[in-house]
Amino acid sequence: MGLIVGVTYALAGHAQSLPAGPGEAALQSACSPCHSITVVTARRLSQAGWENVVDNMVSRGAQATPEEQKEIVLYLTANFGAGAPAPKNPASGDGSVPAQPQAPAQAQPAPVLDNSQIAHAKDLINFSGCFSCHRMDGKGSFAGPYLGDVGANHTAEQIRTALVSPSKELAPQNRSVRLMNHNGKTVVGKLLNQDGFSVQLIDASGHLLSFEKAKLREFTIITTNSMPSYANTIAPKDLSLLIKYLETLKGTNQQ
Repeated sequence: MGLIVGVTYALAGHAQSLPAGPGEAALQSACSPCHSITVVTARRLSQAGWENVVDNMVSRGAQATPEEQKEIVLYLTANFGAGAPAPKNPASGDGSVPAQPQAPAQAQPAPVLDNSQIAHAKDLINFSGCFSCHRMDGKGSFAGPYLGDVGANHTAEQIRTALVSPSKELAPQNRSVRLMNHNGKTVVGKLLNQDGFSVQLIDASGHLLSFEKAKLREFTIITTNSMPSYANTIAPKDLSLLIKYLETLKGTNQQ
């Protein structure tokens, strides 16, 4: 009950005025519990860019069915597409959406890869088993961090380190939980939130689950990183290409 009340208050606190149309309600419902709608609508992206954003948000816990995700993407593309006017500052008096601060310029521009290199890098991701834990381009597991924006949050050197010499401990935001419910069923998923009474997680298939701790027979937070080292399993040339490709993934890629 407390979770429902909390979400209700969050929706009220973050509600924004949006253009009417199919997808408006689904967008409000999926995004408002965690942040202001202006965080989304201040951007101007292509349909492929919005697909990546929505997929990313769902991988982080936003609640939306596949049908609702498609509806949200079409709504955002129609109203906040790449060709739409950029948002203006409300100080102008026109009541428009405030522009978001520009991200600081990167010290080094992202690599430019041709289609054959991109295709080979994607094959490396697929054949190396990355999708068993990670997700991008609408496929893969929700268990680990989303790959579609890894280049926006990590340098090439950090990506190389994660592939060659991964940390033995998971960062708090990437930890999983293993539990056994009162029926004896074991459930494993990425930890989204917990308090003294309940725990919320998302399993590898993308299902959002909530459990009352008092009814659990076992509850363990997994802090050990299961990421293997690819130092000796991917050829150096291929590893360099994979790092370059991951560096280009900024969350708005159309590749």
